[in-house]
Amino acid sequence: MNVRKRIAAGIVSAAFVGGTMAAIAPAAQAAQPAAQESASAGVAAKCNLTAGIGWYCGYYKGTAYTDFGDRGAKVKEIQALIKYTTSYKGKLAVDGDFGKDTLAAVKWFQKNYGGGQADGKVGPKTWKALRGK
Repeated sequence: MNVRKRIAAGIVSAAFVGGTMAAIAPAAQAAQPAAQESASAGVAAKCNLTAGIGWYCGYYKGTAYTDFGDRGAKVKEIQALIKYTTSYKGKLAVDGDFGKDTLAAVKWFQKNYGGGQADGKVGPKTWKALRGK
């Protein structure tokens, strides 16, 4: 079973077990944005499977072309998707800066999950693979 399927199975299990907790303690949901940035928080707190989008980490829902040197929410989304939904072990901050670490991570992702050319540019094919569609 690949990493994404194991993560999805864990999220479903956690949702089933924790469903009652969410109903009892809605205030806990207010703390979720802080948990998204915490390195110790589980993947379910950072990225979720979202209907119509696929994997979504709370930064950017689109699929606009993104490349080295870009900055902003779409870069944060790419960084979070790679960091929290794959087995990537390299240095990668979720800081919105498409620098050398992000370029290396994107190329790694394209080689391991994209099944195509690893050019480091995030276009429709790479977004589709990042979203798990």
